[in-house]
Amino acid sequence: MRRAAAILFVAWAAIAAGSLGCGRGGPLTCDRTAEGNPVVRYTEGAVANEVYMSSPWGGELLYFPGGMHYAIEHELGAEPRWITSYLAFDRYAAGDSGLAPAAGNQVVILDVNATTVTLANDSCVDYWLLVTAGTGAEPPPAP
Repeated sequence: MRRAAAILFVAWAAIAAGSLGCGRGGPLTCDRTAEGNPVVRYTEGAVANEVYMSSPWGGELLYFPGGMHYAIEHELGAEPRWITSYLAFDRYAAGDSGLAPAAGNQVVILDVNATTVTLANDSCVDYWLLVTAGTGAEPPPAP
């Protein structure tokens, strides 16, 4: 009887330990909340031909870890008609790493107005970010 109770206790403890952190669909690997990630204002970048770029194509990209929130001042003078986000795994995205368009929850646009684009990394992966935005009819093609 004692052996059965001991086995039952060990089995119960293993199940309890295995379910730790599973209260909301699985364990969280990073904090993606707005409360845990205050918005960082970014005022760099440049506008040319009604297109804002947070950095040049070959320039240093914005560090964009999981949960990061940016308010990017675009200096377009009007609310952008389009916004495109590109990601890389390297700070300069040159050579083999390159840039790729963001997809899914990699870049979530939270707010757009005449002065800023507020966005967040709603994944738990660290990236480097390039944002383009413009007031024209459509975005120009990436190089």
